Amino acid sequence: MKKQLKFTIGPAETARQQETFTVSCPCSHLCFRYDLEPKYAFLVFFMVSDPRGQIRFLKQLGCSEPVISIGQGGLDTTVGGVPGEIVQGEWKVTVFLFSEHLSRTSGEQKIPFTVEVSGEQEDITECIGENVWVSGVFHYAQYDFTRVYVQKPGWYKGDLHTHTRLSDGRETPGQAAVKAELMGLDYYVPTEHNTLHTGWPDTRVLILPGTEITTILGHANLFGVDRLPAALADILADKKEEKLKQDLLEIQKECRKRGWLFSINHPFLYIWKWLYGEMLLSDVNCLEIENDPTYESDPNAQARTANEKARALCDLFWEDGYRICAVGGSDSHNKTQEFYPGALEPSIPGDPATFLYMDALSPENILHALKKCRAYVTRHCSIRTDLCFGEILPDSVENLSYFLEISGQIKKPVVYYLHNGRRVLCEMTWEREGTWKTRGEIILSEAPYQWIRFGAEDAEGEFLFYGNAITKGRKEHDFSTFAEAAEELERRWSRR
Repeated sequence: MKKQLKFTIGPAETARQQETFTVSCPCSHLCFRYDLEPKYAFLVFFMVSDPRGQIRFLKQLGCSEPVISIGQGGLDTTVGGVPGEIVQGEWKVTVFLFSEHLSRTSGEQKIPFTVEVSGEQEDITECIGENVWVSGVFHYAQYDFTRVYVQKPGWYKGDLHTHTRLSDGRETPGQAAVKAELMGLDYYVPTEHNTLHTGWPDTRVLILPGTEITTILGHANLFGVDRLPAALADILADKKEEKLKQDLLEIQKECRKRGWLFSINHPFLYIWKWLYGEMLLSDVNCLEIENDPTYESDPNAQARTANEKARALCDLFWEDGYRICAVGGSDSHNKTQEFYPGALEPSIPGDPATFLYMDALSPENILHALKKCRAYVTRHCSIRTDLCFGEILPDSVENLSYFLEISGQIKKPVVYYLHNGRRVLCEMTWEREGTWKTRGEIILSEAPYQWIRFGAEDAEGEFLFYGNAITKGRKEHDFSTFAEAAEELERRWSRR
């Protein structure tokens, strides 16, 4: 069996293009070879559906090798594939164009490319790995959300925003798994653009399924997904704002139904900022307050300012009585020693790191910790503390004692806390080389709602640490949508 399928990239082309082929006799593998230049490959999402209508493959072509395989297991199936029976009948290949980058990359030109389909078995280097989470359909029937990796309470280090060759990253899952171990991570969340992993290579690091919903209205990570979101194909195909708003509403409904967490990414970053203003804050679980701090490859991106505004927005959420968990994400795409232009350090998993407090390390406990805001975010330092970030204090508590130690900084760091928005500097004392500590007590007021948020910067004013707020009491919200909060932030920001 061999057939050649034809597609075209271009701003005037249909965003969803489909071709079919027929499997008329038994075979154990399907092989797809495409002839697209690498600089255009990341503009294409490639989907394969079987005669039963089941999605058997979904991938952004990105930096991948130009050979895709669907086989019988995780070692002979390319990442993004669902291994299993090659059903006889009419199969469908759907190509979606990534409109976010289309005009910037291809201009007005048309770029034709072909995909050759065959029933041959091919050697591949981008396989799923030993641990396959799916069985015949794109549903994580073989992923155990209750599995305990470490049976002890404590703070666990991880990264909630990463990419591999399943989307536009430059490393295979196997390479990413090795790097995550080298970075000392306890958990790692691959969040590929508009697609999900179907398994992972063997590793000691807990891998939590996730995806990055990527639209012209902004990017959002979903944590704890157990299947392809029902609206994902529409997200890939729809390019008009009104349609995308409806698609995002459907995503939010499914998150509520299935218990997935919704996290807004880099809300103020350049062309990837969050523009869906009607988003109800009650549907937001997390906000990324530090996104890949090494990224300044385009001077217009102003990534440092974007991160500062994201932290200010999260503080505004705390002020307004919301419990939206501040998280960090490396948004890592590169190989270990690759630097963005002008960067002084590489973009690596765990920079920034998000620490979560859990009774034991497990997938379901990660989700629970994020829901409870039991989290803090760091760069270039480690924290030791008796504070329980995200805690809700009983009404009877009149003061809050704290101890905080920061290691990894030769110069004295600037450590502070915000008490109902008022910034108070903490007195730091030298403990030993590179380590500083502070201890004190905060007298709580009579206000019906209070929030205390700890943070730190280095001697040059660069971000070091953000702890989710400790609160007391409740507050009726002044804002109900993202736009309302963002507008208030802009008013305050302009007065700085």
